[in-house]
Amino acid sequence: MTAHNPRLDALSCALLIALLAGGCQQSPVEAALPWDVVDGALSRLPPSAPVRRVLVLPFTAGEAPPSHPALMQAAFAQALRATCGFEVVAPDAFELPRTSREELLAGRTRDLASLIRLHREWGCDAILAGRVAFSRAHGEPAAGLELSLVDARDGSLLWTARDAIDSRVPATRHSLLRFRGDEGAEGADPVDTSQVPAECFARFIAASFIRTLYPAAGIEFPEPIAPPVR
Repeated sequence: MTAHNPRLDALSCALLIALLAGGCQQSPVEAALPWDVVDGALSRLPPSAPVRRVLVLPFTAGEAPPSHPALMQAAFAQALRATCGFEVVAPDAFELPRTSREELLAGRTRDLASLIRLHREWGCDAILAGRVAFSRAHGEPAAGLELSLVDARDGSLLWTARDAIDSRVPATRHSLLRFRGDEGAEGADPVDTSQVPAECFARFIAASFIRTLYPAAGIEFPEPIAPPVR
């Protein structure tokens, strides 16, 4: 059990208040979903070529327990396979070549030369990079993530997302318990999210981000905007 950290509570509360003030409240329809609708932006233009294989880099961490970035990486790899049908590879940091590992730790994953090298080394079309800004491991879980999906072939940003998910928010608690029930968890407490395993919460977060950014089944990216008719 991780020791209580008041700083994490203050950080999570501040981020949550800012998000709610910015208009991130859920509508009744959104509140009925077995995931959260999060704040993210999808590119208005499709990639230059179809995305079939995605490299999910090891997540980096801010104020988060050491095990949580790996949980998030695994959960997002699973969600990208299940929801989007991508072929996904999610190596451990020590599986990356030394140069790529150093660039990841230094936050240089958007550098075009780095992207092209990873594209060649892993045969990937796109690269997902993520950061767990904060994570609450005790009591009712919460986490804040920063994510970007980048085309490894030309460096274009395919989507980006930054949001917090806090199970103390009533709509989120309801969605999380529905999600856990949909997974067929035995002995799930219908009112207590503090007993939700960290792995389940990570999958809930991944489902929330991926299903928000890929809302239509079978649609990877929106169609480009047609030029005006003269």
